[in-house]
Amino acid sequence: MKIYKDETREIAIPKDVNLTELLHTSAVPLPQSHLIATDSLTNRSLTLGELRSRSGRIAHGLTKAYNPQPGARWAIILPNCVEYIELFHALLWVGGVGCPINHALKPSELAHALLVSKPSYIFAYGGSLENTLEGIKMAREELERVEGAKGGRRDWSHEPTVITVIGRREDSGYAHAPDDFLSRDMLPIPHYTDTTTRLASIHLSSGTTGLPKGVELTHYNFVSNVYQLYHHDPRQFHKASRTVAFTPFVHIAMTTMPLFLGPWTGGMHHCMPAPFDLSTFGSLVSSIRPTSFQGVPSIALQFANTDITTHHDFSSAEVINCGGAAMSPELVTRLLSKAPWEMIQVYGMTEGAPYVAYQRRGQVLPDGGIGNLLPNIEAVLKVAGTSDDAPEGGPGELWIKGPNITARYCGVSSEANVKAFPEAGGERWYNTGDVCTIDKAGIVSVVGRTKELIKYKGFQVSPTELEAHLNSHPRVIEAAVGAVWDETQLTELPTAYVVLKPEVEKAGVGSVLKDIHMQMDGLVSGYKKLRGGVWSVSMLPKNATGKIVRAKLRHHLTGGCSLHDLPMRAKI
Repeated sequence: MKIYKDETREIAIPKDVNLTELLHTSAVPLPQSHLIATDSLTNRSLTLGELRSRSGRIAHGLTKAYNPQPGARWAIILPNCVEYIELFHALLWVGGVGCPINHALKPSELAHALLVSKPSYIFAYGGSLENTLEGIKMAREELERVEGAKGGRRDWSHEPTVITVIGRREDSGYAHAPDDFLSRDMLPIPHYTDTTTRLASIHLSSGTTGLPKGVELTHYNFVSNVYQLYHHDPRQFHKASRTVAFTPFVHIAMTTMPLFLGPWTGGMHHCMPAPFDLSTFGSLVSSIRPTSFQGVPSIALQFANTDITTHHDFSSAEVINCGGAAMSPELVTRLLSKAPWEMIQVYGMTEGAPYVAYQRRGQVLPDGGIGNLLPNIEAVLKVAGTSDDAPEGGPGELWIKGPNITARYCGVSSEANVKAFPEAGGERWYNTGDVCTIDKAGIVSVVGRTKELIKYKGFQVSPTELEAHLNSHPRVIEAAVGAVWDETQLTELPTAYVVLKPEVEKAGVGSVLKDIHMQMDGLVSGYKKLRGGVWSVSMLPKNATGKIVRAKLRHHLTGGCSLHDLPMRAKI
């Protein structure tokens, strides 16, 4: 079995350092007064010393009020804010498990999240308290229905304790954090001899298929990813680093960075709550002067295709981290011309806590490359749907293992865990569901998703390849490609969805779509042509981090189309 791993970059990662202990150490000397977080929602700021002190004092207050059991689960249903950071550290300090849930979810979605995580305590945003309470009610009703039908005992047997945060509800009777728990004394720092099985969080992830699953991540998983990132490229993670953090903290991409890596390296995060607004973000850039940018696909495209960087001060930019954006060389050139940043390709997932491969500063990558695997991560490439090795270098389905990789899901069947964590060579791996290549220099490239590759008459078509061409078109703001089933040919058809620039109305949407379609057909092989057409939409369906949700694309064939003349109803 061919295993891809760079043994020259092995690092030592302690198994007896938990996240509270990590908070009290630093990669480089940092004063207690070093600023590590600021906030748009409450206008608070937080120094490293304040985070250490306040989290310990809140932990003492929580222990005095509730005496929580070790391993108790704490849902944290908050927008991006300083309180999120200190409360997450406080719950870890008392031996708890954090369960981040998006406060903007609908009650039915909240109910599913609660049934997966089954928290004993809930930090609930005061601004959406009713939504949370309705979610709790729906979760209880569903549990009663399911367990009643089975004739079994409920495994979430008590009502969770709700604690409000930001916006005290005087009429609710609920305790309010952090104010009601800010004790004069600090709880002693805990120590565990083995953090490899000590849970730190249960994050929701779709994995490769199905409804959101609970990803169980340990203290060791997170500590490992912090060590891996820093030792992989310390030039990127330094004490002068500043980020305007708009990606929701409940997402794994914004757990490791602001909560753990930032305090350890000195990186500062400004908490920008949703919804994202480009103009507001630009103003924050001018005042915060960030060095590091979160280049989620939709935002990176806006940077490249608008004049935002000319109206605000982007002069301090050093890096823009991009993950999942399909960009042609022309679009990359345009993006790099907008600010003095260097584009850094990133690859990760909830199951990896979250980072798996990362481009180093100054590293030149081949077209489509992401970067090297982080230290201590091993990978194999398999023929999709089998345990057979793919040809050396791939493409093949990427299976990985390492100290940052989760061991299991919760809230799913044992069969689902077996499928997600297959055995090969006598060891368990995590099947990412991504189809990748790994070259002789160890550079990982993602070709597509096992579940997202379009199959046109037996040929496999990568949506990301087509998106790279579409996103470089001068009339396109952003684009996505998915499959539409053609019953007459019994095959999937590659289909494009584009958000057009405002001035297109003057040129005529129909003619522009036809022009885009003709250009695309001239750039790709016959089986890759957009036989499902090019459709005009007003926006693309995305998750919280701006990643396109391809499964939802086919439901939005509602606007103008390159294949025929329809009323110009660009809806989604």
